[in-house]
Amino acid sequence: MRVQVRGAGRVGAVVAAALSGSGVGRVDVVDGGCVEPWDVAPGGLSAEQIGERRDLAARRVVRQAAPGPLPRRPARERTSAEERTSSGETGLALVVIAPRDGLAAYAPDPEPAQPLLASGTPHLYAGVIEATGVVGPLVVPGITPCAGCAAAGRAEREPAWPRMLAQWRSGRRRTAPACDTALAMVVAGLTAVQALAFLDGRPSGGAGVRWELALPSLIWEARPVEAHPGCGCGAAGEEDAVYASAAEAPHATMSR
Repeated sequence: MRVQVRGAGRVGAVVAAALSGSGVGRVDVVDGGCVEPWDVAPGGLSAEQIGERRDLAARRVVRQAAPGPLPRRPARERTSAEERTSSGETGLALVVIAPRDGLAAYAPDPEPAQPLLASGTPHLYAGVIEATGVVGPLVVPGITPCAGCAAAGRAEREPAWPRMLAQWRSGRRRTAPACDTALAMVVAGLTAVQALAFLDGRPSGGAGVRWELALPSLIWEARPVEAHPGCGCGAAGEEDAVYASAAEAPHATMSR
């Protein structure tokens, strides 16, 4: 079984370590650049790794968290993860999308996920934007609502949202993303729990739902994500059958 975590910041690196420590045999971490001080978190990247390549540093965290020796990868599979990140890579049981800039999890751009939808790869969003943590939705292509459904639905409810989002994105490119460390650890924990439940074939509570925790509140709020009939992901035709349990969709499990 192989899981890919996209993002090696305070959320992504901790998620990857938690999955590895829970017995997931292959956890690949994909990210670019080098470790910065704001990437460091307990259980994730350490201060000693500042300046190292993010992907290599996070993979070392994954190895250290594993309960035993990790299986060696065949030489033909040792392709740079960066070269594969934009493709709908086959063989992945789940992709966790945990961008360092939490805006990409709070309001995910549907376009980068198109290869995952095309290849039928399940994926789960997670991140922290300032003092708000987000987990979900869990997307099972063709079955549960995707990022495109969420974007289309919000644009219908709030016509000004696309313009506001574009301005928000353009204004954040030159700044370091704010991310509360303690909140990031909470988000990473719930993300790992949902991912493990899905991988083990159990209901995860993430289908068609985005969970939000906005400080100073300590209560998670479930915000439904509905399949949009105008989205090409195909979930709109499956909506009635999904919400009993997304785990019923065919996928690899951790059961041995």
